Parts: sequence; structure tokens; C-alpha cells
Amino acid sequence: MKLSRLTCLLSLACVLVFSQTAPAAESAPSFNWTGPYLGVHVGYGWSNADTNFQSLPPTGNTSLPWTLSQDPGGVVGGAQAGYNYQMGCFVVGIEADFSGSGMSGYSSISPVPHVGGPAPGVLSTQESINWFGTLRPRLGYTVKPNVLIYATGGLAYGDASYSANKNYGAGNEQYPASVSSTKVGWAVGGGVEYAFSRCWTIKAEYLYMDLGSEYSVANPIPPGPPYQMGYTWQTTANIFQIGMNYKF
Repeated sequence: MKLSRLTCLLSLACVLVFSQTAPAAESAPSFNWTGPYLGVHVGYGWSNADTNFQSLPPTGNTSLPWTLSQDPGGVVGGAQAGYNYQMGCFVVGIEADFSGSGMSGYSSISPVPHVGGPAPGVLSTQESINWFGTLRPRLGYTVKPNVLIYATGGLAYGDASYSANKNYGAGNEQYPASVSSTKVGWAVGGGVEYAFSRCWTIKAEYLYMDLGSEYSVANPIPPGPPYQMGYTWQTTANIFQIGMNYKF
């Protein structure tokens, strides 16, 4: 399902961007990329993020270490602002953007992996990226006066929510944990931007974002022997987005 969504987005980007460059092949209009700009974007984000489950000392808890892939995915969208400076065929600039995010994922397994064989119960995990932003330098090259290809990378930050639980069927013993955190990391990617008038451009862009990991320790409910569970969530995302800018 996610692959089909990505294919649709890629196809749409090709229609919006590259179909516009065909007439330009005959006579590409002059365009100067220098100056500030504002714009909006929409796209889709997905991740192969994992949650690691680990029984913690003291010994006695015989649950095996386990990894579940919650794979958050969803629509993203927001606004961006930046400044470009053109030097011949090269364009350098900086861009800041902010996006709301519907990326969310859930995974579970039953029975619980256990020393000596599976045990009744459920392991479950959930992750959502609620919003994120980036601040990234851009370095581009004008393959035509009005067509810019570029690479970009820099600071990323975002707000994420996590939860996990190990629920034993026998006695309904649980180890729930829930965390919400603002994360700081990095993003890198690239794209192509097309100027279709003196002031307006459209772009297709891919970013890989890494906001690091989050860790939490859960105590048993109801309280019991001093056994604990440790949960580690990864926070990464692949983001494909289409945007439009107005150049001042």
C-alpha cells in the first residue's frame, strides 16, 4: 500500500515538474534565482522504524529480546521560506520549513517470545510523528535557466509520541510505557525546481530525516517482583513532497 502511494506521488511529481520542461527545451525563458521566497508543500512520509523490547535485570524475567516494526506513515504538509543566490549556473541558498504530520504506525505480536517457548500475551508498540521542521542549506545547478536541481541537508527537529506494552495473559500483568518528546536530528536529500513564470516555481523533493531514538523503562502493573522492561524506539522518516514557491 505504501509502495503504491509512493508510486502515485512520483508520477504526480513527474507530471507537475518534467512536463513543464518540454516546452522549455525549445526556448527556455531567462530566470534569475537570486532573492527570497515563500511557499507551501504537501507530500507523504514513511519509515522503517523499529521498537526494541528488552527485559532488564535483575534476572528472572525470561522474556526474550524482540523487535517490532511499527513503520509510521502518513500525509505531511506545511510551509517553507528561503533565500537563493545565483552565481552563473550555480545557486546557493538556505531554506526553513515546518510541516504538520499524520505519520503514525502500530505493530503487535502474540504470543510473547519467551525462554522455553511462547507465552500467552501480547507485545505492542505505536509511534507517531506529530510535526517536524528543518533548516537546510541548498546547493543547486541550473540545467536550464529555469530548471534547478539541488542537494540539501542540515538540522531537523520534531515532536513524536511513543507507546509500548508487554501484556502477559496469565494474571494480566502489563508493562506499559508512554512518552512524548521533542527531538533534534538531521535531514538530507535533494530535488528539482522549475520556474514557470517570473515569480512562481514548483518543486519535487525527497528528504531523509533522522531524529534519533527514544528510550523508556516500564515497571509492572500490578506491582510485582522488581522486573522491568526497556523499550527503544527509532525515529526516522523518508519524505517525498511537492511544493510551490513565490519569489520576491
